[in-house]
Amino acid sequence: MSKLFEKFKHSIDVTTPDADELTHGSHPNIAYIILYARNLLTAAAAILFVCSFFFDNLYNILKAVGYFCGAMAYLFELLLLTDCFKKKVPHEEMFMVYCLGPLYLLMGLNYILH
Repeated sequence: MSKLFEKFKHSIDVTTPDADELTHGSHPNIAYIILYARNLLTAAAAILFVCSFFFDNLYNILKAVGYFCGAMAYLFELLLLTDCFKKKVPHEEMFMVYCLGPLYLLMGLNYILH
């Protein structure tokens, strides 16, 4: 059990943002919070997707909330990449964020309305 806990702790440490890496932007404190929130939302989305396989009666709700968490994570990624809209980033680099963020919103709405 101890090795499993150590692996879990290491996984958390790896995904925890390093404050020193984010001090170069215009908003270093906000960037740290946004990165941390993005990682939490991504983890929440993954957990909700896995849980949806085990709860048939909550399948659509868990998937919808998971997709909304994913969409919020992409919004936070957009804020990080553009330094809260202060920096212009080429569209080629932003293609995934522009496509998958709204797509996650549409998929979440589909699970709510379905």
